[in-house]
Amino acid sequence: MRKWLKEADEAIFGYGSPLPMGIFRIIVGVLSLISLSLNFRIFTDLFTEKGLYPVWMSERYTEGIPRIDLLAGVTDSRVTMVFLVLSVLAAALMLVGLFTRVASIALFLLMVTIHHRSGDTLMAADWLLRMWVFAVAVGPSGATLSLDRKFFGKGKAVEEVSLWPQRLVQFQLAVVYFMTVWLKWSGDLWREGLATYFTGYLREFERFPVPGFMYSIPAVKIGTYGTLLIELAMATLVFSRPLRKWVMIPALLMHAYINYSMNIPLFQWIIVAGFICHFGGDEILAWWERMRVRFGKKSLVLEAEVA
Repeated sequence: MRKWLKEADEAIFGYGSPLPMGIFRIIVGVLSLISLSLNFRIFTDLFTEKGLYPVWMSERYTEGIPRIDLLAGVTDSRVTMVFLVLSVLAAALMLVGLFTRVASIALFLLMVTIHHRSGDTLMAADWLLRMWVFAVAVGPSGATLSLDRKFFGKGKAVEEVSLWPQRLVQFQLAVVYFMTVWLKWSGDLWREGLATYFTGYLREFERFPVPGFMYSIPAVKIGTYGTLLIELAMATLVFSRPLRKWVMIPALLMHAYINYSMNIPLFQWIIVAGFICHFGGDEILAWWERMRVRFGKKSLVLEAEVA
């Protein structure tokens, strides 16, 4: 038992390459920029007193529950606009890895505040994205692939960092998938293998045309039970290194199909962003080397970062 506990402790709180969290930071930075920038188009509708969501509705959303909201009681939309602009700036700084810790903490606080300003409009993608930003904020995310390392790293590569923030993303991702399976299995349509037939006819989510055979009974059965199996595997078997690739490939295909067929902005990209944290720096570099040899081109970006 002691040996098992020691191994578990090393796996969760041990040390390893900063590369996965560096790549994760960049991906989350891009997604944060896109997500926040979309708010400029709907700013009048959701963030002003003349729009669909005035402050009194925002306050009703919480029902008296304490929360992080730096805009509590603020009705001047110009102040809200300043917060939105600052959040975009913080996302940009986090993306390039400049003052990474300060920028990511600021982004988390600003993003939570903006989300709470129009809480009724949020979806799972918004909640998950700010969880990813939190993981970046508490992790050694600026240790590589960043301007912080270039300007303040004194030319020395950071060989090992604490892995628990990376593990935090892995566990959060597993919880998301497990709870998804748990909740779906409580629905009759999922247990009967018919759920994906009806999701395809949700007109408000229609995006690109889907071939008719996808709504045949065999395809629907495979799609419904296959979704449950893939999501359950992403909550469990993905932690096995030999099985991880065979779990992730169908998961990526599933999310690609959902992203193609259903208009759920950014959600598939946000959840897939966490996949990188299931890999170690050595695995990423080995894959990079294989791609370099296969295509006969040499890029010094990753190599220089770990040299």
